[in-house]
Amino acid sequence: MNPNANPVTLLSVRNIHKHFGYKQVLKGISLDLHSGKSTLLVGRNGAGKSTLIKILAGLMRPSNGEILYRKESIADNPEKYRKAFGLITHATMFYGDLSARENLLFFGRLKKITDLNEKVEHALLRTGLSHASDLTVKVFSTGMSKRLNIARLMITDPEILFLDEPYSGLDLESIDLLNKYLGDFKSKGGTILLISHQIDACYDFSDKVAFLIKGVIEREIESGNLSQSELLEQYQNQTYMRPNE
Repeated sequence: MNPNANPVTLLSVRNIHKHFGYKQVLKGISLDLHSGKSTLLVGRNGAGKSTLIKILAGLMRPSNGEILYRKESIADNPEKYRKAFGLITHATMFYGDLSARENLLFFGRLKKITDLNEKVEHALLRTGLSHASDLTVKVFSTGMSKRLNIARLMITDPEILFLDEPYSGLDLESIDLLNKYLGDFKSKGGTILLISHQIDACYDFSDKVAFLIKGVIEREIESGNLSQSELLEQYQNQTYMRPNE
């Protein structure tokens, strides 16, 4: 049975606002994320993309608005929601004095993962980190830290992924590894919200492109209606912005 044959809405973002003092960063964001689908969020620096990811991942509180996971407010069952998503950001959020294996075991225990030792070893093998599994993470390169992030996603097995510039610091081999994982993740019914300046790396598995302009999602376009070259041209020339900007 194909889990993507009848996609369901896993996450609904409803009228999310965020302000810092007098500065309003998000001005009523509404967005639906569906099973087996990937949404690429694009916009200028400062448009509010990372702020939105942080709010969805519980790292920041919205000023107003609501987030629904499977039609229920995440405020009603925050533990259930925390188990449902995985996150990659600029900050890897690992403990530098612990080894790669120790970090994975720690995060796995937090999420009460069953068969944890086996899953950790399998994830280290799949991400090419078995040889470095006993090294402290503080000596890892950026690319190795990102691979360890992928390994963490593999053991926690989320339904939803929030990815903020996941390709930064990755070599071509690591990009292929990430894309293979994301492709498998989608095929099993997972949903992805992705921010990336490297559109050529992620366009092929993006089903929808959402344009965030000055704190508002102005447009959502199915990727089949916008070629990669057209999106790159709009992105590089900022032609998706309103004429008066």
